[in-house]
Amino acid sequence: MTGRTGLLIFGLLLCNHFLVEAKDADVDTGALPDREDGRASVTAADDAEDGSDMSLIMGNLSLCENVADSVFLPYVGDCNKYYLCRYGQAIELQCERPFLFNAPTQSCVRQNEAHCLPTCTNYTLSTFSYERTCTKYVLCYFGHPVLRECQDGLQYNSKTDRCDFPQNVDCVESECSIYYNAYQLHYVPSKVSCDKYFLCGNGVPREQSCAKGLYFSTTCNCCVLPSDSDCQISYQQKMVQPFSRQSPRIADMKCPSAGVHFYPHESRKDAYYFCVEGHGLTLDCSPGLWYDAKVQECREPNNVEL
Repeated sequence: MTGRTGLLIFGLLLCNHFLVEAKDADVDTGALPDREDGRASVTAADDAEDGSDMSLIMGNLSLCENVADSVFLPYVGDCNKYYLCRYGQAIELQCERPFLFNAPTQSCVRQNEAHCLPTCTNYTLSTFSYERTCTKYVLCYFGHPVLRECQDGLQYNSKTDRCDFPQNVDCVESECSIYYNAYQLHYVPSKVSCDKYFLCGNGVPREQSCAKGLYFSTTCNCCVLPSDSDCQISYQQKMVQPFSRQSPRIADMKCPSAGVHFYPHESRKDAYYFCVEGHGLTLDCSPGLWYDAKVQECREPNNVEL
């Protein structure tokens, strides 16, 4: 196996088998370390071993929500660790050293082959995708990584660093598990075009196109005449315009001296304040979205609770 260890893959398969057996046998999986229901408190769940890195702040978000069963997720702050999503729970696992987890291939690989998540830096703002989820991302400021999740079917756009319409992103990685039966191909429709779809193999989605004049249909997992397709991408959805990245601005409000906070903007519906340990920034929503204080994220205006 190129760049992988057969022993490690075999161990993961055994782990997966055990979890299935535990679920079927009604074994108490609540004893799994610090991940009883896949959620965590607003404060960081664990401290880094050397104390130099801040742990992921999750709030009331679940790592494995809206993610296919048996998908592996990266561990923020430690590329040697990762999570296995099983029945909505995030189960912490670890690669055999010196191997590191590689989210794109869903495997443990040599260090020079690993695509590790970025690390948060002091003082500056950074944002990166929480790989394999499509809707989640990590917002970093003053060394604090904060897990965020897009609402209403919106997806994180790494080109703009914010939640965006799926027509501008077309992410399907959260729907592709490495444990799908190779003899039962898994098809996922495109969110951008009716004549495109993705074929999942070994946990990796590969874009495919129908022949000219045909649309993909999920009822048969095949390309058919437009009149026979169940594709629901409307002309209006196709006309969604992408948004360019903008630099953050210092917040025109006084932030609390401690903790991580989100507040609605004082005069704009399409912006909000992000505060970390007394330092604040003004962040913008993508065009067409408004900030919803209840979920602390940008949403389509008709879903915002004013």
